[in-house]
Amino acid sequence: MKRSIWLLVLLASATAVACNSDPAPPPTLPANNAPTLLQIGVASSASAIIPLVETVYAAENPQVELQFVVANSSALVDDLGNGLLDAVLLHHIPEDNRRYFNPVALDGLVIIVHPNNPVQGLTSAEVQAIFNGRLTNWQAVGGPEQEIVLLSREQGSGLRTLLRQQLMAEQRISPNALLQTGDEAMLTAVANNPAAIGYSSMSNASQSTAVKMLEINGRSATPATTAGQTYPLTTPLYFLAATEAEPTGELRAFLAWLQSDVGQGVIEGVYGRVR
Repeated sequence: MKRSIWLLVLLASATAVACNSDPAPPPTLPANNAPTLLQIGVASSASAIIPLVETVYAAENPQVELQFVVANSSALVDDLGNGLLDAVLLHHIPEDNRRYFNPVALDGLVIIVHPNNPVQGLTSAEVQAIFNGRLTNWQAVGGPEQEIVLLSREQGSGLRTLLRQQLMAEQRISPNALLQTGDEAMLTAVANNPAAIGYSSMSNASQSTAVKMLEINGRSATPATTAGQTYPLTTPLYFLAATEAEPTGELRAFLAWLQSDVGQGVIEGVYGRVR
């Protein structure tokens, strides 16, 4: 009889413990330490900024991964509208733009020739006459008796648009111009042809010893002359966001860094400062 009573007591105690015990806590999951990915489009004419900022910014901001995509301005703006990019760095803002933008550096549209070309500079009028096809021989601007090989960027290039706006008075570029897809292709084509003339950005062309930047109206393009905007073809490098509103979060932090004293100090050897 006592054995039966003890069995009942033990069963009741076990049942009470089972009913009153708290559920086991869920397993602890490892924290998600993956960095925030920012996909930044960069116009091919602005590609010089990539090696300047990517290593420094990554070292200071390990919580962010910058991924750069290089293409012409038109393609990048399309990708921005399709949600494939977070922002774009480019020299020309589309006329119908409604997105947020802000300058992060000062650059220059430069006319480039082969280093062996004796011509050191051109006037705005001479550049216009060459690119619309009225001047076709280097002798007309103080060079050798040699036919000019005219090079231009492809449709959709921001620099092509700037050339038309700043130098061509919206005149057409000669249909005889040989089109180069991308700024690197332009620099290579000029470097390989002593009779060639083309255009690029100061930031990219200044990194090459294989081309020569011509003075325009007696002024050369340097970070100092673009910062002071005394070079006649100074042009901002813009940060263009995907939205109309000012960006937030890590994207806003990246823009703020580019415009800060630290960011401006990183790029000022190649670009003019905006502040």
